[in-house]
Amino acid sequence: MSRRKAALIEAGQAAREQRLGLADVERLARDRSPAVRSDIARKFGAQFDEFATGESGELARAVLLLLVRDVAREVRKALAEQLATSENVPADVASRLARDEIEIARPILENSPVLSDEELIDIVRTHSLQYALAIAGRERLGEALCDALVDTGHAPVVARVVENRRAELSKRTLKRILEDFRDCRDVTERLVRRPELPYELVDQLVSLVGERLAWDLVRTRRMTREEAHRIIQAIRDRVSISTVAHEHGERRLERHLRERLAANELGPDEVLGFLREGDIASLEMALSVMSGIELRKVRKLLYSTDRRRLAALCIAAGIPTPHYAALRMALELAESCHAQGGERTYSSEALDFVRAQYERLRLDPEKVKELLDIN
Repeated sequence: MSRRKAALIEAGQAAREQRLGLADVERLARDRSPAVRSDIARKFGAQFDEFATGESGELARAVLLLLVRDVAREVRKALAEQLATSENVPADVASRLARDEIEIARPILENSPVLSDEELIDIVRTHSLQYALAIAGRERLGEALCDALVDTGHAPVVARVVENRRAELSKRTLKRILEDFRDCRDVTERLVRRPELPYELVDQLVSLVGERLAWDLVRTRRMTREEAHRIIQAIRDRVSISTVAHEHGERRLERHLRERLAANELGPDEVLGFLREGDIASLEMALSVMSGIELRKVRKLLYSTDRRRLAALCIAAGIPTPHYAALRMALELAESCHAQGGERTYSSEALDFVRAQYERLRLDPEKVKELLDIN
């Protein structure tokens, strides 16, 4: 027998063993232990959609009601895991499993399309925070359900809601999250990454970034001539380093920043921190490492007079809107102050334009690709 034929036979045998059959009924007659019952529950759950839509639908539902009431938690757990994504589970069964012990309820809470937002809201309000945490990970979260989850006041729950791109968060709720959790990095770091943030929120988040970095320039959108000179001089000094020392230092710096990125110690706050400290070498290399774009191109994109190229670079590096706005603000203020002298400010209208342009570009990957194509 050829290897391929043997493999096909083996695969067929394995598939048959995963399906409920007469042998399982006979095994259950001999052994009614929880282990055997949970194995049968797993197989039954995997085939439930097939049973429920066939001629044996009523019988399937009767068996389902017996299994969902089984006293052994491993039986109910095996059943819940298999039924989690089914659209044919009766609403009362889904509700019962969703209110069971959390290890049983979790897959149903996270995935079941049968549960209504109204029922999920009731579960959030009447059960422990573990249930809310599971619900926060659902594929879609309606506005009222988001409000109920945020009402828990539990940072891990709110962080998971904010991270969920399909969570329908109203402007009012977003503002409340920022007010209540501005000192919680787990929440704010996810909040800055949400797409299409309202202008007012970006405005507040830019200030929050400034507070976190202890950088008055970002917090107040105001730059003195001395600050501008320091940034511009740092950029010029970077260009004047000898080629040999430059390349040797770059290899060492790249290795260091890649290690930090792998350890989750390199992100948008650190990128802005490099600019604040005048460490332009680290700023450039960090954007290169985070975007996967070679350093030579990063420099051209970073200092291009076409600011859309800077935006495209930041999108490729995964820089959130508030951090991009702060980076662009700092570079433009530095250039303006250095050229014209005196103190300069960045208006609300300018910040709103920057935010809107960046959000539009994030939704146009083809345009981003075009802007990154620089020689």
